[in-house]
Amino acid sequence: MTSTPTEPSPVPAVRTPETAVDEIRHSEAARMLGLLDPATLSARAEQWLADGLDSANVRALAHTDGGASDGVRLALLAEIAAENDVHFTNTAEARALHARDVIAAMATSANPTAVAMTFSNNYTDEVSSNISRAIGRLLRRR
Repeated sequence: MTSTPTEPSPVPAVRTPETAVDEIRHSEAARMLGLLDPATLSARAEQWLADGLDSANVRALAHTDGGASDGVRLALLAEIAAENDVHFTNTAEARALHARDVIAAMATSANPTAVAMTFSNNYTDEVSSNISRAIGRLLRRR
């Protein structure tokens, strides 16, 4: 699994629960696109708690350890996004937000070509993974 092509939001001088909700929105978009590394979610949730965004799901995600499955972490993120009303109704909405993130990163990067290549490679990885899973499901049915 690949990570998002852009770094987490720059740390503002004062972080607030709104900062956390914005990061959750971006993380949820990456989750929907298969571009989020679930191993990063515990640390992100710890930061959201420190930002003042507290809920049972955020606490649960912050306390997932190495024994928790990626699926559990990703499911918790989806629930956190829904409870903060930053979920997406379809993949196109998530892809649009992610594309805006990449374009913004390209505009501020010293190497916009590298940012564009990461973006392209992440989508290629996503499509390849989806095709492999579909073929695997087809072959198991026979």
